[in-house]
Amino acid sequence: MKRLGLMFTLVAFSATAMAQGAKVTSAASNIKYGELAKAKDAIEEAVVHEKTKGQAKAWMVRGDVYKAIAESKDPAKRALCATPTRVALDSYKKAISLDVKGSLRKQINTQLQMMSFTVVNAAYEFNDAKDYVNSLDCFEQSLAIDSITAPGRIDSAIVYNAGLIADEAKNFDKARYYYNKCIDIRYGGSPVLVKLANLDKNQGDTAAYMATLERGMKIYPDDCTPLLVELINHYINNNQSDLALEYLAKAIEQESGNATFYFAQGALYDKIGKPDDAKKSYDKALEINPDYFDAWLNLGVQVYNKAIEMAKAANDIPANKPKEYDAAIAAAFEQMNLAIPYFEKANSINPSDVYTMQALKECYYKLRQTHPEYNDKYNDIKAKLDAADQK
Repeated sequence: MKRLGLMFTLVAFSATAMAQGAKVTSAASNIKYGELAKAKDAIEEAVVHEKTKGQAKAWMVRGDVYKAIAESKDPAKRALCATPTRVALDSYKKAISLDVKGSLRKQINTQLQMMSFTVVNAAYEFNDAKDYVNSLDCFEQSLAIDSITAPGRIDSAIVYNAGLIADEAKNFDKARYYYNKCIDIRYGGSPVLVKLANLDKNQGDTAAYMATLERGMKIYPDDCTPLLVELINHYINNNQSDLALEYLAKAIEQESGNATFYFAQGALYDKIGKPDDAKKSYDKALEINPDYFDAWLNLGVQVYNKAIEMAKAANDIPANKPKEYDAAIAAAFEQMNLAIPYFEKANSINPSDVYTMQALKECYYKLRQTHPEYNDKYNDIKAKLDAADQK
């Protein structure tokens, strides 16, 4: 009887093991027939059961199940798991760790290579939905797949995207890691150094911020314009015009055909009271880009401000010198008249700019007595401003 009992025990053990093996087989079969809910239920039971949870094949099939869910076009099947590629990847990694002889490795690698496209697409979909945490996870899955299927290969674009998304997700440690990885493999150029520097800046470490920008200029001496722009803006924002002008000069050396640099140079010269130098810079900007609205506007403002200064000086003339006063006011008005072509050109480039229209309205109004041709222009610009106010 004892021997008979032992035989029953062995039979029961064998039946249980076979039942769990059948779960794995059933899951694989259900994938083929698109029965993914059934496949998921079967394989989840198999990978927690004592008899099959240590089997490499069970975990490989689990990877296959979740890979199929990730690739499904059916919303109901896709809803079986929120992050199927992550579950699939973790399952394949578990299978590899259990596959001591490596008999399943080729099959797993093939599945992973096929899934890599799904992973990247999911990363972009999560990004479009502003789900940066899952987007980053998918980009990292892509890198993990490469490390398994093609050791030593680095997909530089994926590394760069991982840095960008980590930054968006406010995972600054990972953003720093991936940006530095880009720098190591020389991908993304100097803008990556700007992004890395801004991590330091946003954390209040100005010294590290500046050091990163300076390091970037050594790494990319022939492609440092983005770094120079960052430094220029930093010095402008901190009212360090001399240093801003110094780096603007370097930026112009890098890109002598960049009208924006000349405009910024002109604006800084205006700010520190060097109108003649400012005009030269604005003129250079317009030489490069004849339709540079801001340059035309600032040139008009320069001329107009000089007219205002002349009018103020005229008002200081004693009342007992009317002829001298009249001459000074007339000169101020003629100076104001010189501003009109600049404002009109700016207005022709950007007709909706209210500031330009207001400047023209004032000039036309003040000069219409001596220049009757400005009467109609005054009425026209006034009507446009009134219409803008009503919107």
